[in-house]
Amino acid sequence: MSEEEREYLNETIRNLNNQLVDALRERDEARRLYCYAIPENCDEHEARKIAWERGWDCFKEDGK
Repeated sequence: MSEEEREYLNETIRNLNNQLVDALRERDEARRLYCYAIPENCDEHEARKIAWERGWDCFKEDGK
């Protein structure tokens, strides 16, 4: 493998990793909003139930 090919692959891996980190951050933020911002016309219990049914775990207040 040439140095040029190696650098291209490394750059591709870095880009994919950055995309993954961004996607995970967006997913986590959506889960936080859904679990704690409580959608309109939906009480807290119902919001958490919907999140659970979708396989989402609701974050604690400290973000963990």
